[in-house]
Amino acid sequence: MSASKQLLDSFRDHLELERNLAPRTVTAYLADVRQFAAFCAAHEVCREGDQINLLLAGKLELRAFLASLTDADGKATIERKLASLRSFYHFCRKRKLIESNPARLVRAPKKDKRLAAALSVEDAARLMEAPHRHDPLRVLRDRALLELYYSTGCRLRELAGAVVGDWEREVGTMRIRGKGRKQRLVSVGAKAGAALDAYLAATLAAREAKYGLIEKSPMFLGNGSRALAPRTIENVVRLAQLAAGLGQHVTPHTLRHTFATHLLESGANLREVQEMLGHESLSTTQRYTHVTAEHVLAEYEKAHPRGRRAKGRKPGGNP
Repeated sequence: MSASKQLLDSFRDHLELERNLAPRTVTAYLADVRQFAAFCAAHEVCREGDQINLLLAGKLELRAFLASLTDADGKATIERKLASLRSFYHFCRKRKLIESNPARLVRAPKKDKRLAAALSVEDAARLMEAPHRHDPLRVLRDRALLELYYSTGCRLRELAGAVVGDWEREVGTMRIRGKGRKQRLVSVGAKAGAALDAYLAATLAAREAKYGLIEKSPMFLGNGSRALAPRTIENVVRLAQLAAGLGQHVTPHTLRHTFATHLLESGANLREVQEMLGHESLSTTQRYTHVTAEHVLAEYEKAHPRGRRAKGRKPGGNP
């Protein structure tokens, strides 16, 4: 076994066992480091004999690698690859294989600022009522799924991995297993709770037959009473968008954006929304304030007798 493979195997164990990262995240980190190793091999850098030694890399090699990605990858992808390399060299430094982390000396490209794409309250309501399949059980499932998304703001894989035991009907909360296996409690609204109860009641027999303990069964069932796959959940949201006649492209992440935006528009505390979304950093949640600020301004202009700006005039500009 080569030294590089041993190092990557140790790094993988660190990500899985010490940091408890999700399998897809571990795979992405390792793929990014291997891509950098391939770049070094192709450009004849960081060589030690006939092997590539990633411990020899410095900021120049890392900058050259990121520069080679500019035409093929978006800024968010480049930033993620840099984060992977920072994590890898942090791991190496902690094990005293190198004196300092060279990736800390490299700046990530600035992301383009994008406003979160949220549905209006009216469009969100239309989406919740959209499922109209011929199979009544599918209607119950899809409606419960959409309501729960909009009510909790959870991530796609968080919803796909939920089990019935996560739903605390008496108190109206749901346990969410987030990134890094961290757990959080979120409130479930009355409509979402009612839709979920109706679906669970309709699938009780199937759950008992396959899983015995209903609490251990997946929250949403697909073919053969197996857990509904993330791709199928995406299709449920897409079909609901078409059925509702919405022109805006709607994804599971759109519902997460919508959840956060509507909470903030209604006066929710930013810290509380951060906890409900499972964001580690408040700055991640703060991007939604740009959307709510535009909403407040638009409502002000419609409602206030002197609120309308002259055409072509920007906020804060000269008359």
